[in-house]
Formats: sequence, structure tokens, C-alpha cells
Amino acid sequence: MKRKPSFAVLPLLAAIGLLGACAGGSDRYPSLSLRDFERVQGSYAAPDSAAAVLRPAPLGVTQVEEIGKALEEASARHTRFLAHAETARPIVADAAGTGPEDKRWGLAQVEIAELDSRRAGTAALLADLDRLYADATLSFTEREQVAQANVQLEGIVAAEDRVIGELIDLLAKAPN
Repeated sequence: MKRKPSFAVLPLLAAIGLLGACAGGSDRYPSLSLRDFERVQGSYAAPDSAAAVLRPAPLGVTQVEEIGKALEEASARHTRFLAHAETARPIVADAAGTGPEDKRWGLAQVEIAELDSRRAGTAALLADLDRLYADATLSFTEREQVAQANVQLEGIVAAEDRVIGELIDLLAKAPN
């Protein structure tokens, strides 16, 4: 029986032929060894470790004023929020357990929405502090004061969230 030649042999023969071409003279190609200008020369003294410590610059007067204004504005907004919450609490309590068909429920929803809007205004001040923090980071300035103001403002927003949550729970509560 006669065997047919396999086509898998052809790529093998082509590869052997190409490898033979690589065995040419080495004078045609540059050497891959290090050249003189690639070698490291000279010596360098290690820097003084005390001088190598970099400290961020202090915050500028403008940034400190912006932080103060943001905290002052947040405090004023929070005071107005709490005053409105005291006005809204009896309205929401009166509507407790009612549904959308009752006018009191709608009035309570409006009061809660107003408080939520006021809370959003206070939370928007966080964006100003975030911008100050990012600017301080990029300009290698002290950020601790911005971070502390951010924590204070987050506390105010969290307190307002709790008040709104209490009123929502009160509205959903079944009447006595």
C-alpha cells in the first residue's frame, strides 16, 4: 500500500530552512553586549535623611477662610433645619397612619420634602470641602484642617438624615 505525503511535513521543512538562514555570519549584526556609555560610572553620595523629609505647605489664608465660611453656613443651615423640623413634627404626627387619600398625609409629605431639600443644601457644602481637599492634595498643602471640617459637616448631615428618618417612620406608624 502506498502512503500519501503528509502536508504537516511541509511547514517543518520550511522552518528548518529558515533556521539555516539565521546561522549566517555575526559580522552583519551589532553585538548585544553593553557598550561603554551604557556602563554606570562615578559615585553619588546619599542625601541627608533629615533633609529628605518633605512637609506639606500650610493652607493659604483663602482656603482657611473658605473652610470657616462653609462651617458657618452649615451651622446656620442646620439651625434653620431644626427650627423647621420642630414645625413639621406635629404636622407629620397628625398624619401618622393615614394614606395618600388624606389631605394631612400630603401636607406631611410636603414638610418632609422641605426638610430633605434643606438637608441637600447643607450636604452640598461637602462638595466645596471635597474640592478644597483635592486642591490641597494636588498642591501638596496641609489637608488636616479640611478633613476635620469635612467630618464636622458629615456629622451635621447625618443628624439631619436621622431627623428625616424619624419623621418618615412617624408618618408610616399606625394611629393610636
